[in-house]
Amino acid sequence: MPKFQFSKLVRDKIISQQLESGAKPHYRKLSDKDHINALLDKIVEETKEITHAKTEEIASEIADVQQAIDDLVEKYGLSKADIDQAQKTKTAKNGSFKKGIFVDWVEVNENDKWVDYYRNNPDRYPEVD
Repeated sequence: MPKFQFSKLVRDKIISQQLESGAKPHYRKLSDKDHINALLDKIVEETKEITHAKTEEIASEIADVQQAIDDLVEKYGLSKADIDQAQKTKTAKNGSFKKGIFVDWVEVNENDKWVDYYRNNPDRYPEVD
């Protein structure tokens, strides 16, 4: 019987479906901390799948991302209203992503308030010449 590595969070009914088909899954229930990390990994995984999806599959892939986000919201004890308010606050302050504005790099004065932030996050904002 062939064996395939998963190493990922799956939807709740997958194990019973595998068992019903005669498969022998090796699985475990994650701790809260590991569950949160697995949900974050799932969001990245499912987001990558959107880029390879056919047009008719896009809604299904976005649904997977949304499910992981909804489960993460619940795991943190937040409500939809909490998220909606945070989104409204951020949109009012910084706008949305609708216009498709992409920053390649930014040059800032040495005394700019953002310099320390950028330098403290070199994995996200590497300093370039």
